[in-house]
Amino acid sequence: MPESGDEEYGDEGEDIVDLEAVPNWVDAHPSEPPDTLETAPPPAAVVPPRPVPAAPKPAPVPPRVPSPVVPATPAPPRPTPVASRSVPEEPAAQAVEETAESAAKAAADKKAPGKPLWVWPKQIPGQPYSTAPVRCCPVLFGKTHFAACFGSKLVAFDWKNSGLEVLWQYDCVGHVPGSPVLGNDGLIRVHSGDGWLHCVDQGGAREWDPVPVGEPLGWAAPVVDADGNAYISSYGGGLLKVTARGNFKNTPFFRTRQKFDSTGVIYQGVLYIGSEDAYVYAIELGDETGRSLWDQLDNCGKTDWFINSAPAITPEGIIVVAGRDENLYGFHRDGKLAWKIHIPGQMLSSPLVGANGDIFIGNSVLRVNQKDRGKMVCVDGSSHRVRWEYDAKGAVESIPVIGDDDVLYFGDNAGYIHALRPDGESLWSTNVRSTVRSAGMIVGPNRLVFGTDNGTMIGMLCSSGGASRKGWAKYMAKNR
Repeated sequence: MPESGDEEYGDEGEDIVDLEAVPNWVDAHPSEPPDTLETAPPPAAVVPPRPVPAAPKPAPVPPRVPSPVVPATPAPPRPTPVASRSVPEEPAAQAVEETAESAAKAAADKKAPGKPLWVWPKQIPGQPYSTAPVRCCPVLFGKTHFAACFGSKLVAFDWKNSGLEVLWQYDCVGHVPGSPVLGNDGLIRVHSGDGWLHCVDQGGAREWDPVPVGEPLGWAAPVVDADGNAYISSYGGGLLKVTARGNFKNTPFFRTRQKFDSTGVIYQGVLYIGSEDAYVYAIELGDETGRSLWDQLDNCGKTDWFINSAPAITPEGIIVVAGRDENLYGFHRDGKLAWKIHIPGQMLSSPLVGANGDIFIGNSVLRVNQKDRGKMVCVDGSSHRVRWEYDAKGAVESIPVIGDDDVLYFGDNAGYIHALRPDGESLWSTNVRSTVRSAGMIVGPNRLVFGTDNGTMIGMLCSSGGASRKGWAKYMAKNR
């Protein structure tokens, strides 16, 4: 099990970031030296030359006489003055060298993975935070375009090389507890706290009038099928359906007395979603009403407590879900239990699956009168045993994201963002001084974002060119 360092804050040598000092823009030329180098270095001190003694006057020349001429006495050689670039040059050259090294280090720090480059919105010191915690997962709809929810606003950004640019904002009226969802049709759906489902295009324009689908659940977000139909977990239980054109019938698409307070996933035309009655449901889509494929009387999809986690799908088609009973489950496509592993602590995160089939899940150990603890746990995809555990600084509710270089990124409740290698060794960790419960997202080449509980989103550099295209590398991923 890899070591994660000391448990107390302020460890010597760790990266601690003062978010109030982080700009909300990025230098357009991070490789150029800072402005301090544009000022010429102070001139070297010059030692004044020694005074040159005057040459003696030549002896008077006697008048011409028949005798030989007596030549004038030659002047003594002129002493060479002390050069101005001799001894005083050393400290000046050293100062220039140190300044150049500082500039190179500053330029390297701007490119170092894990260094926050911007915080949005910019917080004003001394003023209370005006937005709710940012716990959603952003949606990516361009090479560097992404959108996320801040309170009741859906905000779209473009993270260019020159910095972060706000493209547009859409007012959802009510607070949005879940994540925005991008359909195959390129439209973004948002379920707001006032009970309406909104749909906007990638320019921020409303696609159709909001639909009254009722109050959202805390752990659920809409899911969209390949035809653009949206399925919403109803506050009264079951599922509601809104078509790609915004048509809605105020009758359940799928009826159940229990609530689906989790975000489901659609895999090969079937919606897999967890319920408060401790079962995973497999609901066939495509008809006017949904049809359950698993028989609960045969204990298909059964766990030992309710489910808030979003499922993940392995390359073999196993549905992986974390129960609130401290167990991680794998189910076959027919609902039969494939495997089960006990992991002490609450799994308030959702599982991910790496390219080699390994499963990653955040874990929280909460004890009365004790400091909250958390781990990132890796379960071997073949033996289904714990391969390694990484001790975080606090409880882990954040849903990780896996980069195309197999680096795993996640946050913890102590305010740290971590980057791990596939073997669980730490690459870096940065303290952003605010709880990180959101799902991570890679929104462009070497661009990583996380939301924080102080109502902001942080952008930092990472080594990954994008999210992995293998396995189930991010929250609400889609089968490729």
